[in-house]
Amino acid sequence: MKEIDRLIISVFLFRINSRLLLPRFSLLGVFLLFFCTLFCEAEAKTAAEVFQEVSASVVVIYNYDAGGKLQSRGSGIVLPSGNVATNYHVIEKAGKLTVLYQGREYLAKPGYADRFRDVCSLVVSGLQGSQISFGDTNQLKVGNKVYAIGAPQGFELTFSDGIISGLRAVDKGYYIQSTAPISIGSSGGGLFDENGRMIGMPTYFFKQGEHLNFALPVEWIIDLPNRHVVLSQVGSLESELLYQVNSLEEKQDWSGMIELCRNWVKKTPSSGEAWGYLGFASLQKGDLVLSVEAYQHAVRLRPDCTEYWGDLAVAWGRQGAQDKKLEAYRHAVMLDHDYVTGWIHLGITYLQNGEYEKAVEAYRQAVRINSGDASSWNNMSIASCNAGLYATAIEAGQQAVHLVSGNAQYWLNLGQAYGMDGQLAKQLEAYREALRVKPDYAEAWVRIGIASDLEGKGSDAFDAYQKALVINPDHNTALFNLGHNYLEQGNRGKGLEIYSRLKQLNPELAQVFFCNLQKSRFSKTVQ
Repeated sequence: MKEIDRLIISVFLFRINSRLLLPRFSLLGVFLLFFCTLFCEAEAKTAAEVFQEVSASVVVIYNYDAGGKLQSRGSGIVLPSGNVATNYHVIEKAGKLTVLYQGREYLAKPGYADRFRDVCSLVVSGLQGSQISFGDTNQLKVGNKVYAIGAPQGFELTFSDGIISGLRAVDKGYYIQSTAPISIGSSGGGLFDENGRMIGMPTYFFKQGEHLNFALPVEWIIDLPNRHVVLSQVGSLESELLYQVNSLEEKQDWSGMIELCRNWVKKTPSSGEAWGYLGFASLQKGDLVLSVEAYQHAVRLRPDCTEYWGDLAVAWGRQGAQDKKLEAYRHAVMLDHDYVTGWIHLGITYLQNGEYEKAVEAYRQAVRINSGDASSWNNMSIASCNAGLYATAIEAGQQAVHLVSGNAQYWLNLGQAYGMDGQLAKQLEAYREALRVKPDYAEAWVRIGIASDLEGKGSDAFDAYQKALVINPDHNTALFNLGHNYLEQGNRGKGLEIYSRLKQLNPELAQVFFCNLQKSRFSKTVQ
C-alpha cells in the first residue's frame, strides 16, 4: 500500500481480536520538518541592559591622508581579541589611522581586510579585548528586535532600536535590513539582537533611502582570517575578478556571474576560487549539472575546503544523487568536525534513507556544537523513536520543548516518544500542551484520540476524533478511526457514511475500511 496520507504521520495500529500491536513511528514525520524553521531564543534583555553591555565595545575611527588631514571618520567594534572590526570603506585610502576609545586615541594599522565584503579589522596596540558575543544571522527572523550602536558624530554614542524588516541570503549568512536608524559615521558600528549578541555591522554605504538601513552579516567578521588567507593567495587579476564576482552576487545576477566565472576558469583553470564561485552561481540559477562539475573541480583543487564539499553535497542532493550527497557531507565533517551544517544535513539524509541510528549520531554531533538548536533536538527525537531508542527520544524531545515551548509540533513529537515508551499519561499531557499552543491543531486531537483508544477510553477517543473533524473535515485518519468506533458500537449506518466519504478522499484507505465493514471480527485504528 502506498503512503495513506502525506501530510500527517500515518502508520497503522492493528487491533485484532482486541489485542493491540505497538505502533511504529513513521519516517514520514521528517517531511514535516521541511516546512518549519524554528530557532532557540533566550530571554530578551531590556534596551538599557543591551546598551550597558555593548556600548563599551564601540570606538571612533579617524582616517587621515598622507599629509595628516582628516578625510573621514567611522565607527568600529572592539572584538574579544582586542582587534577592531569596521567597514573596509571606513579605512580606504588612509595615510594614517587612529582609534578613539574612552577618551584616549590609539594608533591603528590594518589587520585582515576584505574589500569585496566591505569588512576589515584593525590591530590596535594596547587595546583590551571586549566581552561581546556573536549571534547567528541564519537564526534570525523578520520582526526580531534589534539595536544599532555607533558614533556618527565622532564623540557621542548613538543607540537606536528597530526590527528586522528583511533578510537577504548571501555567502555564509544574511544581509540584514532593519528599521533601526543609522547615519553617516555609523558605518562599522554594531547591530545587536535583543540578547546583546552582535549579529551584523551597520553600513551607511548600502543605505538606499529612508527606513532602508542595512547591516553586513556577523559571519563575515568571524570569517575574516579565513578570507584573508584565500585573498592573499590570489594575484592582482584574480583580486579584481573577485571584486566583480562579489558585485554580481550582491545584485543576484547569476547569469552575469556564471559568464564572468566561465571566462575566469578559462584564464586560470587552476583557481579553486574561480570554480567555487562558478559552482555557487550555477547552483543559485538551478543549473545543477554545471554546478556539480564546477564544485568537483573546486574540491580537486582545494580538497581542504569544507565549504566547497558542503556546497557540492547540496548540488548532488538537488540532483537526487543521495549517495553522492552523503559522501560529500561526510567528507566535509571529516575536514571540520564542528561543521554543524554538515551534521544537520547528514541527519536529514539519514532519516530520509531510514538509517535512524546514524541520524541519531549526526544530530548528537549537531547539538554538541550548538546545544541551543531546538530543531536539531526535535529531529534527534524523531530519529531516536524510529531507532527504538525511546529514552533518548524523550530526552531530546524534552530539550526541544524546553528551548522552544511554543511549537506544537515539538510537543506532538515528544508525546509520540512517551507513547512509544509506554508512558501514556505523559503522552496525553504532551498532546494537550500541543493544543494549548495551537488550539485548532486537528492532528493533536487525533493523537489524543489514538492515545485514548490505547487506554481503553473509547468515549474520550470518539470525542477527540469529532473535534479533529470540526477543525479539518477531510482529515483521513480522524475519519477512519471515528468510523472504526462507529463499527465497534454496532452503528453500521454511520460506518457506511464514513466509507462513502473516504472513497472520495482516499480510495486506498477506504478499501481498508471496507474490510472492516465486511469482517466485523477485525477492528483497525490508524495512527
